[in-house]
Amino acid sequence: MLRRVFAFAAVLFAAVTLSGCFVASQNLPAGTGVTGDQRLVGTWRGFESKEKKDGDAFLSFLKPNPNQPLRLVWVEDDNYQIYEVRTVVIGKSNVFAAKLMGPAEAMKEDAPKGWLLGFYEFHSADKLTFRLLDSEKVGDLIAKGKLKGTRKPGKYEMANLTGSPAELAAFLASADAQAVLSEEPATLRRLTRAPQ
Repeated sequence: MLRRVFAFAAVLFAAVTLSGCFVASQNLPAGTGVTGDQRLVGTWRGFESKEKKDGDAFLSFLKPNPNQPLRLVWVEDDNYQIYEVRTVVIGKSNVFAAKLMGPAEAMKEDAPKGWLLGFYEFHSADKLTFRLLDSEKVGDLIAKGKLKGTRKPGKYEMANLTGSPAELAAFLASADAQAVLSEEPATLRRLTRAPQ
């Protein structure tokens, strides 16, 4: 089951299969902007930039009611997962927080708990990239006392941030956050019309 969650993140958020891990938070970071960025609404397909070909995963961001978070349905082969996605603007960056919501078989003990954090950037209305935080590098910041959280030793362990919403926002706006981003972003291309 955890393997399917990792497969999702590898396509959506970049290089998780290389780093093998996530950064999750108990709290949502404080920020400004809308709860659900309407520019994300629609269906996207992963794009493998190095090979210049489409990936196997499809991601549909569902339009919520006003002021409600987005729902993301990820489909790959015969597997799917549903996430609640919240967006905020911190400094000049678009930040997402995604929480696994289902299906029931995905909600196993080894599934990530809390909010998966990262950044996203639009390059046009039909192309965007997502970047995760690297769990090992975040673990180093936790060990140095620069961040509140926990991380077990080992290359493929999750980092769990426990700071307040304001502390998380301060970190995500800092040079430290930019320094611990995954090396390769995940690229998506839009399959449906952009929302009007």
